[in-house]
Order: sequence, then structure tokens, then C-alpha cells
Amino acid sequence: MKQAGFSAVELLITLFIAAIFLLAGYQLWGYVQRAGAEADQLAKASNIAYDYLRREANKPITICSSSTPINNVSVPAAERGDLPANTTITVVVSCPAGVNNIKRVQSTVRYGSEPKEVVHAIYAS
Repeated sequence: MKQAGFSAVELLITLFIAAIFLLAGYQLWGYVQRAGAEADQLAKASNIAYDYLRREANKPITICSSSTPINNVSVPAAERGDLPANTTITVVVSCPAGVNNIKRVQSTVRYGSEPKEVVHAIYAS
């Protein structure tokens, strides 16, 4: 006479498969968390670079002169939020050849223990 329900072997196989799914889910969750944190840092660094870019681009010019108004300066804690303390900004102003009233402004933010870089550039007149 057959009994209804699971045998011990069937129960062990089911538990083993469930454990595999839990382990895979845990690893996937960890990856999603890391990727989300990296995307958040990239967005913050991009916002900082664009903010400094617009500050310099909005300054009036009559005759363009190449310069580096901000060179590898540490970003203040109030602006960088939870970005690492070694976050730096560089802003370079350059002039297209033969044009006096247009400037190219480029801002670069470097952050992280393995330095990552975000660059924005714009032409302004």
C-alpha cells in the first residue's frame, strides 16, 4: 500500500533545490546593491562636473584666453555628499583657433579608490 506525501529523499531534494535558489538570489541581490551604489556615485559626480562647468561657462568673455581656473581641487564635503573624500575637480578653459569670443569649458571630476572620471564640456560665448 502506497502512502501519500513526500519521502525523505524527495524532501531532501526539494530542500537542496530551494537552497540553490536562495544562494543565487542572495548573490544577485548583492550585485544589484553594488551596481546601484556605483550608479548613484556616477550621477553625483556628473552633477558636480556639470555644476562647475556651468559656473565657468556663464562668466562673460570679451577675448578668450586659455586657462585652468580650477586645477585638481578637492570638492567640498557639502557638495560631494557621500562621494569619497579624495574627490577632485579640474576645470579647463580653452579657445578655438582664430575665434575670440567663444570658449570651450571642460570640467573633470575624479573620485573613488580606483579613480573614476566624469568629463563634461561645452562651448560658450
